[in-house]
Amino acid sequence: MWSSRGRGAAQDVVGLTGAGLRAVGWGTGALLVLGSLAGCGSGDGKASAHAGATPSAEAEATNGPGDYRPPKDLCPKVDFGPLTAAVAPRAGLPKGERTGSDPASASGAACLQGFKAAGTKVDGRSVVYCTAWKDVAAAVKQYRYRLSSAPREARGPVVREKGLGREAFRYENVKEAAPFVSDLRLVVRDSNLECEVQVQSLVPLTDQRVKAAWPAMATTARTLLPELRP
Repeated sequence: MWSSRGRGAAQDVVGLTGAGLRAVGWGTGALLVLGSLAGCGSGDGKASAHAGATPSAEAEATNGPGDYRPPKDLCPKVDFGPLTAAVAPRAGLPKGERTGSDPASASGAACLQGFKAAGTKVDGRSVVYCTAWKDVAAAVKQYRYRLSSAPREARGPVVREKGLGREAFRYENVKEAAPFVSDLRLVVRDSNLECEVQVQSLVPLTDQRVKAAWPAMATTARTLLPELRP
């Protein structure tokens, strides 16, 4: 994930949490840190080691390599319009990076779009991570692990999102969310691909913005999946 410990003035630092962190400078004047999403962008397979204990919601053949190849440049394929319309105005251009420490298991890309939820400073972001696993079975195992872990990370319910990829769920994250006070996450699996859409803000998002953000996040993922097929 994009990560930071929140050092410095809160309105001047927009960070992310996760493993395999790398700092990148952004032209908006804020410091945005792009790194691998733990278990999704890292591609090391460690997070999915015990995932088989959770049953799959759907029957699916899992012995094939899958429909997706690893995305290399995600930003041109992501439409942040629904997200910024629902949450806040954009701040600068989107920034992208390749992810995946072990391409033999999984690799992909991430794209971040900063936004201004309150005033003129960059105080939030929308982030999309997509990882193609080596085969469908690996993607299913990883998704099961993420789904079984989500209740321990969530404020409120973990909600299944119907009609999005093969399977999807969403929740508001509170584990390691700092410095963000609002951290919304949507995880989608389709064949061997896993994508995560995040909306994170240093200022509390109103109930109205949160309610609008969920369908916008689903729309972002739904329109992205066809763009990533070979």
